[in-house]
Amino acid sequence: MKRLLSLSLFLMTAMLSFAHSFAVINADGQTIYYEITSSSDLTVAVTYRGTSYYQYDNEYTGVVNIPATVTYNGKTYSVTSIGDHAFYNCSGLKYVTIPNGVTSIGDYAFRECSGLKYVTIPNGVTSIGNYAFYNCRSLTSVNIPNSVTSIGSSAFNGCSGLTKVIVPDIAAWCNISFGSSNGNPLYHAKHIYSDANTEITDLVIPNSVTSIGSYAFLGCRGLTSVTIPNSVTSIGVAAFYGCSGLTSIEIPNSVTSIGNSAFSGCSGLTSVTIGNGVTTIGNSAFYYCSGLTSIEIPSSVTYIGSNAFSGCSGLTS
Repeated sequence: MKRLLSLSLFLMTAMLSFAHSFAVINADGQTIYYEITSSSDLTVAVTYRGTSYYQYDNEYTGVVNIPATVTYNGKTYSVTSIGDHAFYNCSGLKYVTIPNGVTSIGDYAFRECSGLKYVTIPNGVTSIGNYAFYNCRSLTSVNIPNSVTSIGSSAFNGCSGLTKVIVPDIAAWCNISFGSSNGNPLYHAKHIYSDANTEITDLVIPNSVTSIGSYAFLGCRGLTSVTIPNSVTSIGVAAFYGCSGLTSIEIPNSVTSIGNSAFSGCSGLTSVTIGNGVTTIGNSAFYYCSGLTSIEIPSSVTYIGSNAFSGCSGLTS
């Protein structure tokens, strides 16, 4: 029994000891730890310091400049990802620069980095993991490039300091798959920008968009109008949930379905036109749109979900 226990402890220690493949000191004196992700392609991921991500005495602090390539033992590796838990709980981290070669940001990568003020996500990143920026309370703005196709569950949950989400490509944004409602940084920021200085209030969905994804503009109170083109055939779950600044919406004939809670909580809506191609109005689709006074349901509609117009206290016809 003692031998088995000793062997188990040895194996556990060995596993912890090799949490990273190697470490390299940057020109600025900052040591960054890496894990080899492909020996044949010579790629690495940035990983956490020390033997485990919950060791607070081994945090990254201050400014971290991640290089595009790193040389170790005569081999040059490309940095292609930020690994799971890489900067987990690094409360002293202020700024991080991420190179263009990075394509993914892992689960919990920057979770609890309460001092992080600004993370420019480079064009090339396609996925942001679950809880990636969870509780980054000092983060005030985030730039989402058009390469991003998925943002994980609760990725930006707890980012209470967010006031600005910069989206240079609305078409790409409409197609992002969000793991949950609070994965969308707009859940906290409430305001969407096309660049650092230009807020989008009159949103024009490009003609290239065929569907507005679930949670796409959730909580975006800064929007006052939305133009939906005839190319769009569906509006996803909670797509405009809580967009209380919207005053009117015209849903074109091309749209066949309005998702659950699509316009729920849009209390400023006074006018809604539903196109005659719509067949389905989802559950709670217009829940608590208290500003609506009248609405016309076209004959094409065959299904109206539960509570679709519940709380629309202003409806008289």
